[in-house]
Amino acid sequence: MVWIVIGLIMLAIIVIYLAFPGGKLWRQYLKDIKCSMTEGKNQRSAPEQAVFTEEYIAELPVLLRQHIINGGYMGKSVMDNMLIRFRNTKFRMGVDKEPIKISFMQVNFVFRPDRHAFLTARIAGIPLQAKDSILDGFGSMTGMLAKTVQLFRSTGAEMDQGQLITALADAVFMPSLFLQKYVSWTVVDDHTIEGQISWKGISAKGRFTFDDDGSIIRFDTNDRYMDNNGKGSSLVPWYVTYSDYKAQNGYFQPGSVSVNWKLPEAINTYFVSDHIEVQYSVNEVNRIG
Repeated sequence: MVWIVIGLIMLAIIVIYLAFPGGKLWRQYLKDIKCSMTEGKNQRSAPEQAVFTEEYIAELPVLLRQHIINGGYMGKSVMDNMLIRFRNTKFRMGVDKEPIKISFMQVNFVFRPDRHAFLTARIAGIPLQAKDSILDGFGSMTGMLAKTVQLFRSTGAEMDQGQLITALADAVFMPSLFLQKYVSWTVVDDHTIEGQISWKGISAKGRFTFDDDGSIIRFDTNDRYMDNNGKGSSLVPWYVTYSDYKAQNGYFQPGSVSVNWKLPEAINTYFVSDHIEVQYSVNEVNRIG
């Protein structure tokens, strides 16, 4: 009888532990964000009290200037970072897998292209967590099951490059990154601009496509690596679409995104969200949880 009671108590403890948020990976996530935030305060990306003005964005290509104007950024403060939450999000863990519902958030920085994303989901009731980030040029992706079992951890030059180009794609929501010295621009045609982002010896290129009104609707790159089921990785065309522009918190921004691999046999759309919330210049880690 005693052993049954002990077993039930242990089971209850495990259930409670799995039910609550947090865990080792989450603590590391917050630690990485705090590191980026501290460095950002020491090396601000823009002058104190800087705002988006015609003079401030004058050196950008016309299409990028128009995207900033359309987004309602003019006259508003130049952001140092961005907290973005993707609601109502579906994620496909493999080409042949069914999409699962996830919670996804990320914090991006401007003074250097740091990006910290965190995914949570449940598989058969067991929590799954993944941290996807680049910290001062070091890219990594880590997955944990039940907050204790490490499923995978990927690092290396390929991950550095992939995370770097993703930070450029995210700038659709954080246009102050467009103005940084580590990004350069080439006009391709009336609807397309190519950007190159470089940090710590790693560079990657991607192309933004604009609609007739000058808003960004797509980002394409050939500089992102796809994992081949644990058998190495290879460069695969990757693109993001931005749609359903709407007003929120004084800005006009995409309300929906989809993220895709362009495989030889088909398009693998593995991330879709149609409820996006953005908050700028967060200065305390405890506002992120």
